[in-house]
Amino acid sequence: MPELYARKDDEGSVQTLFDHLHNTARLAGEFEDEFGETAQTAAIHHDEGKAKEDFQQYLFADDAKRGSVIHAYQGAFTISEIPAASAAEKLTQEILELDIASHHGDLPDCIAPSGDESFFDKMSEANKGEEKYHYQEVKENIPELELDTDARFERSVKETQILLERLMHAGFYKQESLYFSLGQYVKYIFSRLVDADRLDAGNFSSHQQLASHKPDWQQLVDRFEKNIGAFDSTSPINKIRSEISEACFNAADRPAGIYKLAVPTGGGKTLASLRFALHHALQTQKSHIIYVSPYLTITTQTTKSFRDILDLPKESDILLEHYSSVMNSDDDDDGKEDGSTINRRKLAAERWDNPIIVTTMVQFLETVMSSHGTKLRKFHNMANSVIVFDEIQSIPVNAINLFNEVVSFLSKILNCTILLCSATQPLLDKTDRHNLLLSENPDLIEDSDKYAAALKRTNIVPIPQEKDLEELADFVMERANENGNCLAIVNLKSEARQLYLHLKELNTSGRFALVHLSTSMCGKHRADELREMIKQLESHQPIICVSTQLIEAGVDISFACVVRAMAGLDSILQSAGRCNRNGESKEAKNVYVVSIKNERGLEKLKDIKLGKEITSRLVHDHPGADLLSDDMLNEFYEFYFAPRQAEMDYPIDPSHNVYTMLSFNEYDQNRYVDRTSRRYSHQLAQAFRTASDQFHVIPSLTKDVIVDYDDSMALLEQFRKGDMSTKIKTLRLLQDYSVSLFDYEIEKLSEAHAISVIDSEFGISLLDKQYYKSEYGVVLETEMSPLFA
Repeated sequence: MPELYARKDDEGSVQTLFDHLHNTARLAGEFEDEFGETAQTAAIHHDEGKAKEDFQQYLFADDAKRGSVIHAYQGAFTISEIPAASAAEKLTQEILELDIASHHGDLPDCIAPSGDESFFDKMSEANKGEEKYHYQEVKENIPELELDTDARFERSVKETQILLERLMHAGFYKQESLYFSLGQYVKYIFSRLVDADRLDAGNFSSHQQLASHKPDWQQLVDRFEKNIGAFDSTSPINKIRSEISEACFNAADRPAGIYKLAVPTGGGKTLASLRFALHHALQTQKSHIIYVSPYLTITTQTTKSFRDILDLPKESDILLEHYSSVMNSDDDDDGKEDGSTINRRKLAAERWDNPIIVTTMVQFLETVMSSHGTKLRKFHNMANSVIVFDEIQSIPVNAINLFNEVVSFLSKILNCTILLCSATQPLLDKTDRHNLLLSENPDLIEDSDKYAAALKRTNIVPIPQEKDLEELADFVMERANENGNCLAIVNLKSEARQLYLHLKELNTSGRFALVHLSTSMCGKHRADELREMIKQLESHQPIICVSTQLIEAGVDISFACVVRAMAGLDSILQSAGRCNRNGESKEAKNVYVVSIKNERGLEKLKDIKLGKEITSRLVHDHPGADLLSDDMLNEFYEFYFAPRQAEMDYPIDPSHNVYTMLSFNEYDQNRYVDRTSRRYSHQLAQAFRTASDQFHVIPSLTKDVIVDYDDSMALLEQFRKGDMSTKIKTLRLLQDYSVSLFDYEIEKLSEAHAISVIDSEFGISLLDKQYYKSEYGVVLETEMSPLFA
C-alpha cells in the first residue's frame, strides 16, 4: 500500500499520517496526568479520514480548494461501531464522537436548533455510506495505522467510570449539575485534542519541538519571599497587611478546593493571594497560576506588581498577560501548511502554558463558555492550576450559576484550587442552585472582622439632596479645596466627560491638576495617568481626578477625599478603598455618596441601576447606620440577589437559558421527540454551539482597535517588518495600546473612515490619530464640544 500522508508544507516536506496520529495521541495523553487515555483515543482517530485516495490527491494538488475533502467524521464513525452496552460505554462513545468529528472548528449542538435531528443521527449506517466520506476505503486502510481501537476504548471507558464516581462523590448529584459537568468534560477532552493536533502540526511546520514552560515554583517563591521581606512593616496598616499575608502563607498547605479570601480594601490582598498561590503551587505541584481580574486596569497593575515582586523582565515567558483579542484566526486545518499558519493559530489561541497567566474575567468566561476550538484550546491548561479570582463581587449576575458550575468542575474534577477574593464576599454559595462546592473550611482568614475594624480609614457620608452634574462639580471643587485633592467617581463615561468639563470651567486659577480616566483610553495611557497621579499625590500637589468605576478596584492610589455617585454598596466600599488608603490621616476621612439627577444612561446598565436603588433604600431605612458593616453588606446582597435567581442562568428568552442548554437541555430533548416522533436515546444533549453563540460577558462588545499613543506606531512598524517570533512578542506588547469599542462606536467611527485594517491575517485594526485625545482617549468626533457625551 502506498504511504499515507497527513500534511505537506510550502517547502514540499511531508508528514506521514501514522506519525501525525501517534504524535498527536502522545501529546494529548501527556498534557495532564489524568484522563489521558480518553484524550489519546480521540487523538489517535481524529484524522483517520485522511487515509483515502481523494485526500492524498488533494494534498499534493496545486489548485485544490482548501477544506474541500471531509476527513474529520470518519474517526467518529469508527468509534460509533464499537459495541457499547453500559451507560459508561455509551457516554464514552458519545464524548469521543463529538470531539473527533468537531476538531476543526466548533463543538456542535447535540440536538439541532430545529429539533429535527441529533448530531448522533449522523453516525447512522446510511450516512456512513455517503460517497463524500469514502468510509469503507478508510476502514480498509486504517489497519496500517495501528490505532489499537478496542483496547484504547476500553481504557477510556474506565476513565469515564472514574469521572462519574468522582462527580457523585464530589456533590454533582443533581441532574442539571451532573450534565453540566459532563459537558465541561467534553470540552476538556476536546481542548486536549485540538491543542495536541495543532501543536504537532506546528512542530512539523517549524521543524522543531515546541518547549513547554515548566514552572520553577521554588525559585519564584524564593524571589517573592526575598522581596516581600524588604517591605516596611512598621506602620499600623503595614503590620496588618503583614498579618494577612502570613495567614495566606500558613493556609498554603491546604488540599485543592474552593476557598475565599475576604480582605478589607487596602489590606494587601493582591500580594497576599499571590503568596498563597505560589506556596500552594509549590507544595501541591500545580502546573499554573492563573490570576483573573474583572477590569483591564487591575490586570495591568497586577501584572506590574507580579513582575516587580518576582524580578521578571517584561519580556519574560514566565508570566503571560492576556486580555486582548487584537487578532482573529481561521481554525480550519486541512494538512496544507504555508509555513506561518500554525504560528498564527498558536498566537491567536494563546495556549496558556506559561507558569503564571494574568487575564480578565471576560477572557475566562468567554473561554469556558465557548464551543470554538481556538478559544477552548487553552481550557485543558487550566487543569491542576491555582486560579485566583480577584474582586469576585464584580462577576456578572447573569453568569453566576455558569461560573459556579465551571469552577466546581475545575476544582473537584480537574484538581484546581480556586481562590475567590473580595473585600465584600458576595453570596455565591447561597443561590437557589447551591452549585458552588466550597471546601469544608473555605475561609483562608477566619477572623476578617478584626482586620476590617483595624483598617477602617473612612466614613461614608450619604448626601440627602440629588445633584445634577453642574452641582456635583461645585460640590467636588468645594471638597477638593477643603482637602487638597479629590477623587470623583461616576457611573457613566458620558457623566465623567461632562463632569470633567464643568470642573475645567471652575478651575480657572489652575490650582488643581485635572485628570480624566476612562475605559476609552488604552491600558498604557491609563497606567501613565495613574503613575503621574501617584507622584502628584505623594508630593502633595493639588489634583482632582474624575473617573468611572475602573479606578475602584485594584488601583493602589490614595486621595484625601472621595465623592462617589450613588451605586451599589460593593462599589461604594471599593471607592472608599481609594481614600486615605495608607492611613495618611490618623482621623478617618469622608467618602461622600451623592445621587445624580436623571441618570437615564443607567437603563442599559441593570447591575449598577439595581445596586443604586438598593443602596438608596438602605440609606433611607437605616439612617445613621454604618453602610459598610457586615450586616448592611449582607442585607444589600440579599436584596441584590434574591429577585434575580432566574437571571443567574443567563436567560435568552422566556423558554431558554444558557445554563440548561449546557446541561440536561430538556427543552430541546422534548422538541426532538415532538419533531421526529422518536425517543431521544442519547446521554448528551447539550447545545454547545448555540449556547456559545448566545453567551457574551459584554453583549455589545465587538472588537479591539490599536490607538496612536506613545510607542504604538513604532510597535506596529516592528510588527510589519518582523519575523513570526517578533510578531508574536510584538502583538502581546500591542495589547497595552488597544481599546475595546462597542457597536455604536464602531458604526460611527467607520462612517467617518476612522478605522483602518492594518493586517487582515491577524485582524489588526488601527484608529485614526485624530480620534484619540490625551484627555479622553477614543472620541467619536475630532473636535470635543462641551456637550459631548
